[in-house]
Amino acid sequence: IQDAYIHAIRRAQHFIYIENQYFLGSSFAWKADDIRPEEIEALHLIPRELSLKIVSKIEAGEHFVVYVVVPMWPEGAPEGGSVQAILDWQRRTMDMMYHDIAIALEAKGIDASPKDYLTFFCLGNREAKRSGEYEPADHPLPGSGYEKAQNARRFMIYVHSKMMIGTALH
Repeated sequence: IQDAYIHAIRRAQHFIYIENQYFLGSSFAWKADDIRPEEIEALHLIPRELSLKIVSKIEAGEHFVVYVVVPMWPEGAPEGGSVQAILDWQRRTMDMMYHDIAIALEAKGIDASPKDYLTFFCLGNREAKRSGEYEPADHPLPGSGYEKAQNARRFMIYVHSKMMIGTALH
C-alpha cells in the first residue's frame, strides 16, 4: 500500500486529498525535543513524501496543495494514554511537514503560510442543545468523560476510510 501511495504522490500534478483514521509517520524526521523518534518506529514514508512533493513544487515555482482529513481524536477516551500518544505523534508528523514547507518557502522568498500548501481537517461535531431533546433521568457522574461531552456538546466524527485522490497526467 505504501508503494502505491508513494507512486501516486510522485505522479500528482496539482493536489492530493487524503482521508485516514490516523495520520502519522516518518518519525525519523521528527524533532527530538523530549522523545527519541527512533523508538517510536512510525517509519512509513507517506508524510515525508507528501512534504517533499510540496517542496519540489515550490522549488519549481508551481502551486500544489495537500488536504488531509482525520478525526478530531482517535477512537477511545480522549484523555487516555494511547489516544494522547497518537495525538502527539500526529502533531509531530504535522510539525515536521510544516517545517519542511516553511524552509522551502523561505528559501524561495515566498511570503505565504505553509497552510496554503498543506491543510489538516480534524473533524468533530459541536451540537447545540435543542428544546425537547431527550435527557436521561440519571445525570452523568461529575468529572466523567460523558459529563464533559454533554457540557461541551462536542462529539467525534469517525473517519475510518483510507483513501487518497490526486491529480495526475496520463
